[in-house]
Amino acid sequence: MKRHAGDLFVLAAAVAIFAAQQLAISFMPLDGAAGTARRTLFFVTTIALAAMALHFRRFVGAWLVSAGIIMNLIPMSAHSGSMPIDYEILRRSGAFPEVTEADIGRQTNHGKDVVLRRDDIRFFWLSDRYIVDLPLYGTNIYSLGDFVLFAGLGLVAMQAGFEAVRPRGRQPRTTDEASIPAHGGEP
Repeated sequence: MKRHAGDLFVLAAAVAIFAAQQLAISFMPLDGAAGTARRTLFFVTTIALAAMALHFRRFVGAWLVSAGIIMNLIPMSAHSGSMPIDYEILRRSGAFPEVTEADIGRQTNHGKDVVLRRDDIRFFWLSDRYIVDLPLYGTNIYSLGDFVLFAGLGLVAMQAGFEAVRPRGRQPRTTDEASIPAHGGEP
């Protein structure tokens, strides 16, 4: 597969940003100044990841990855950097039995979601609202942006795989070869 300038650097930077984001989500407190820093860090790094995905714009799926991230940013920006999730959907999923009605209005532990009532969610159609039960992973709740992002990742993987196995064409002829006629005779 043909490498482009900066691909490995951008990919390594994106992985590092994503890892830092996940550590912040898992270990930074939810409340006070640290909670604000946690939400801000998540929001800013998510914007950075959307921009970094476009470095790979030669892959059709990279556009979908970036679009999915931006689709998730819309409701997140309306909710202080947290993804809104309807309490009733959360309860109905059975995926997070530790979250109770007392958690409405609060960010969930070890996650980016804020639990709200349906009427309090801006951009509900883009919020985490689709319950999916996956083999080996279990039940989780996804947004429309997540599905677009996952489709984009799949397309990037397929296109990269096709490029990796595609036979390379003949290299351009040198000037010496170009001067020899195809029938093998003198120029």
